[in-house]
Amino acid sequence: MSRVAGNGAAAESDIELSLAIAVQGAQANLSDILAALPLTPGVEILICHAANDPLPAALAPLLDARADLRCVVGTPEALIPEMWRDGFVAARGAWVATLTAHCPPGPDWLPRALALVRKEATEQHAAFGGAIVAGPAADRVTRAIQLLRYADAGPGRARRQVQDLSADNALYRRIAVMECADLLPDGFWEPNYHRRFVARGLVMETIPDLVVMHRNRYSAADFRQQRRRHGRVFGRHRSEGRPRPVQWAMLLASPAAFPVFAFKQTRKVLLRPTLRSELPQVALSLYGFMASWCWGEARGYADALRAPARGDKP
Repeated sequence: MSRVAGNGAAAESDIELSLAIAVQGAQANLSDILAALPLTPGVEILICHAANDPLPAALAPLLDARADLRCVVGTPEALIPEMWRDGFVAARGAWVATLTAHCPPGPDWLPRALALVRKEATEQHAAFGGAIVAGPAADRVTRAIQLLRYADAGPGRARRQVQDLSADNALYRRIAVMECADLLPDGFWEPNYHRRFVARGLVMETIPDLVVMHRNRYSAADFRQQRRRHGRVFGRHRSEGRPRPVQWAMLLASPAAFPVFAFKQTRKVLLRPTLRSELPQVALSLYGFMASWCWGEARGYADALRAPARGDKP
């Protein structure tokens, strides 16, 4: 799945928290991210990236100087959930933070994360999810992504138990994830794991003061491509293994996915005064990103149909 390089100075028993930072097109944020994460006892940092998306050469001296840092190099074209999966496998901490380089943590993020895993986590806790906020100077693409991906992770929400959260700013008990061994080969697609946690009676909480700043580095074209790729994986996972008539029905019904998706997300935004005013300014980008996901989802259903039917001989 991946290869790991780095200093690896700390023993596994010394690590309390591993930070799996997925880097996909946001290498420009890494210097600020590392500056906000000083060398801290009990913490390791895993920089996870695809083999064909290397880190800037200018970062090499900084990476070499950090005894707490390792690079986890995934397969070419690896998706962010696959990078996180590689991070969980490589991690030595009892807890793993999933982050992306598009959402840098501030200087108060690490002390808050350590307080959660050291003092507030019970045996029933599987995960904590934090807030993801966009700055006032965010451009149109960033604000559209914010409404699409992080509407439920915005500021001002009360601490509470939830059944789902955004893995772009989250802490997971590693053993709870690793016990879902059958899901790991496909990557860390967090909703699948969250459903398992809820079924097992484990607790997930949102933590409003565990905050990262959304500093997007995707262009509109890059993010549309990312949505298509993620949607295609979703569609394939949702359809594969089902009887052929069901797979055909899912493919034929796929044109309805966009209006349903758009209605649900628009309703969510309109019901929140803090988000409502953003919609007219970013609607074109927002619905374009949704359409890209739905096109990818339909292709995923087609991919599942091309695979051998359940019960067919190979």
